Amino acid sequence: MGLSIAISGGIVMFTLVYILLLLPGISDKTASITEASSKMSQVENSILKTNISVSGLSRIDNDNFDFNLTNLGLEKLWDYEKFTVIISYNDGSGIVTRILTYGGTCSGYPSENQWCRQSISSDNIDSGILNTNEIMSARVTVNPTSTAALATIVVSTDNGVIATQTI
Repeated sequence: MGLSIAISGGIVMFTLVYILLLLPGISDKTASITEASSKMSQVENSILKTNISVSGLSRIDNDNFDFNLTNLGLEKLWDYEKFTVIISYNDGSGIVTRILTYGGTCSGYPSENQWCRQSISSDNIDSGILNTNEIMSARVTVNPTSTAALATIVVSTDNGVIATQTI
């Protein structure tokens, strides 16, 4: 009887020590899952608060277009280098689609296949940041040149919210 009690006590002790050794690993994984879930919620909240509109797409000449981007949501937009701007137009031989890179603040016209920020209306708070109900004027330079009257521009923010306009 004494031997069975000793063996039972050993099994119980082994189980308790094993459980205590597992707890730090379980708590680390739980913390990682909680952190990932929190970050995912922040991204989803950012997407829900973002709403944009593209308007005023107009041709300046065969190489250049102007457009306006309006922030209709609650999220501040500022990371323009992570925006995706795509333009499709006819170059005389067919439809051309260009993914444009951000060229910074405009001083004249941007380089070929770039877009730049001309100004932001009523930019009294947070200079250079597109706040709610502010309108950014932007300019695009394309290559090859455009010959047709039709063009379509698509703007995607850094968190994936999309707006489009066709002229």
